[in-house]
Amino acid sequence: MKKKHGRSWSIIFLCCLLAVPTLGAIMGMYGPSPTLTDLRPALLVGAALGVMHILLRPLLRILTAPLGCLTFGLFGMVIDVGLLYASAALVDGFSIPGLPYAILTALTINAVCAIAGGKH
Repeated sequence: MKKKHGRSWSIIFLCCLLAVPTLGAIMGMYGPSPTLTDLRPALLVGAALGVMHILLRPLLRILTAPLGCLTFGLFGMVIDVGLLYASAALVDGFSIPGLPYAILTALTINAVCAIAGGKH
C-alpha cells in the first residue's frame, strides 16, 4: 500500500493539535470538568506546535544532526521539548507545569505520530 505524500503533514498537525489538550486533561491541568474556555489555550498551543513540527523540526533536525549522532538520537527529544516550550510561550494563559510533563507530552506526540502516520 503506497502512502500519499501530502497526508503526512496533516496527520502530524492533527496529532499535535489533539495531543496537547488531551494530555493536559489526563494530567489534571484543567480540574475535574474542563470547559471550552479552559481548552482554548491548549488548542492554540497544539496548533502552534503542529506548525512548528511541520516547518521548524525538520530544519532543526538537519542542523543538529551531529549532536543526534553523538547522543544516539536522544537530542531529537530535546528539540521536541524545546518546540513545546516555544509554542507555549506564544500563547497567553498556557503554561507547562514542569519538565516531566513536557517530556511526556513530546513522547506521546511522537508515539502517536509514528503509529498514525508512519515514520515521524
